[in-house]
Amino acid sequence: MKRNIIHAITCALFTALILSSCQNSDQTNQAEINKTPRELESFFPGNINEADSIEIMSGSDGSRKMTTDPQLIQDWIEKVRHLKIVLNPLQEDTTGVLFHVTLFKQEEVLFYMVPTNINHHPIEPHSELANLMTELYKTLK
Repeated sequence: MKRNIIHAITCALFTALILSSCQNSDQTNQAEINKTPRELESFFPGNINEADSIEIMSGSDGSRKMTTDPQLIQDWIEKVRHLKIVLNPLQEDTTGVLFHVTLFKQEEVLFYMVPTNINHHPIEPHSELANLMTELYKTLK
């Protein structure tokens, strides 16, 4: 009787070990597949040119700036829309960010980004995006 119990426990542990090994392997393969660069605008739900306002919040002090200037919005969108973004589902959570940028259409949130996350999808940190966010923040009054 004891021998059957020990055998059953050993089989269960061995099965659990095999299943956990397979799970880690699948996550690594999925991360490798998602490393294909995509343009930032491909993450936008619909037409990115429909944005009619932008809000940017400083991660350092929480101050917010907003614009509804159509020319400024379109100029900034043109600068960021073709940036190559690489998803990184294994990206560790970061504490604090330089800026949060939110695009709106008629006061409805359409799109959210920080240099390490686009629409709540972790991405590899993107210094050019961070620089363009800094430029936008400095441009707005």
